[in-house]
Amino acid sequence: MSIVVIDPNRHELEQCAAMLGRWGYNQTILCASLEEAQDVLGLGEQALRTIYGLELIVIDISHGDDFAQFVDRIRSMLFYQDIPILATSDGARAEKMPLAFAFGATDFVSKPIEEFELRARVRSCLRLKHEIDRRKAREKELLEATHQLSDLNQILAKMSLLDSLTAIPNRRCFDESLEQEWKRAFRNGGNLALILCDIDYFKQYNDTYGHQRGDHCLQKVAQAVKSALKRPGDLVARYGGEEFAIILPHTTALQAANICNNIRTTIRELAIEHTGSQVSPFVTLSMGVASTEPSVTKMSTEMLMSLSDAALYVAKNQGRDQFQIARDQQDKTA
Repeated sequence: MSIVVIDPNRHELEQCAAMLGRWGYNQTILCASLEEAQDVLGLGEQALRTIYGLELIVIDISHGDDFAQFVDRIRSMLFYQDIPILATSDGARAEKMPLAFAFGATDFVSKPIEEFELRARVRSCLRLKHEIDRRKAREKELLEATHQLSDLNQILAKMSLLDSLTAIPNRRCFDESLEQEWKRAFRNGGNLALILCDIDYFKQYNDTYGHQRGDHCLQKVAQAVKSALKRPGDLVARYGGEEFAIILPHTTALQAANICNNIRTTIRELAIEHTGSQVSPFVTLSMGVASTEPSVTKMSTEMLMSLSDAALYVAKNQGRDQFQIARDQQDKTA
């Protein structure tokens, strides 16, 4: 802990330092002028040094007219802005004390200095400094805690949009994303496609292999479908049970059909055994496709979902392990 004492009167300067020393404040830096103090404190424009651990500045303002500018410089430096300044002065207390406070002093002591008063004022200033330091430390802790809480909230928000089993977006994320993409397509133009996928005979898979193997199957299928989507804006979500939903911005029915073929190839390459299936010895998908241009057709998201679901129903009725496009859109794939 360091205390800087500034006083042009050498005797009073040393006397102040001696009193401080008797009270245990031994790290005192004595300056006979403001110019010397500015150099010591590094207040010059090109100065790079500062006094680490400075706790207090005791300054005589009896004769100098530059006290206000000195205090302004101190307060302008981030490193010193909270340092208490204890002003001392000869002359009438009623005149000098208001002047000292007006120019930024923290406290005031009249000369000739009484030891008991100086000790009390110094302790008061140091208590203030320590309280400011504790407050700032607490504010820093609170700020760090706030940042950590914000990071945690972001993590929790992301987790709330993921399906815990498959680690892909969940139904809530799908609903929000579909609404956002619909509004974007309505505003900017362009097609929006939707694919609903269902694992064929999944109940029989669970009955045959057990629910643990069923969960593993869902995980592998989810990641396989995700890997078949190449664009950043495409999204696959677990819609419910063994059903998945895929949102494809800027995608026509023909383009969505190509993506369905890619998904079928990817699932086929998994070669997940399924002896309970009536269409294949391996796990397969049925898919329903619908696409529309919201700004032109004025459809709703519910209508798009209904079209895709109807196409999925057709795919299941016609033998599964295939995809079907909504009937009113089939001519658009030609």
